Amino acid sequence: MSAGEENAITVKVYGTKGGVEWCQEDENTLLVKRHGAPNQIYRTGVDNSYLSEAALVHARVPSGHPEGYLEAFANIYRNFAMAVKAHANGHSHDKRYDYPSIEDGVHGMALVDAMVASTESGNTWVRVSH
Repeated sequence: MSAGEENAITVKVYGTKGGVEWCQEDENTLLVKRHGAPNQIYRTGVDNSYLSEAALVHARVPSGHPEGYLEAFANIYRNFAMAVKAHANGHSHDKRYDYPSIEDGVHGMALVDAMVASTESGNTWVRVSH
């Protein structure tokens, strides 16, 4: 443990033919170092056919999505369910457990529409109409 570090756990294993390196701060990457060959990067993800069956059974998200991706959505679903339950029981929902509103969704779609309009007009500035 070092003051000022947030975890920075790194595991390096070396043998006669090369080594592997994994760092907790980039947890979806394994660096494979073979003697006499360029380093290779192995990434997690259900769509990486080069992973072993043992690794694939523990992969839950596509490549490019951190493992926390699912937990982020789980928080949104939990918070919404808590709001529904509070309403059904005649209580107010604790606003610390927020979730996107319909207005947030409408604003997001207006932003997407503006981006499409910008692209279609030669990448010009477009006002978001919401």
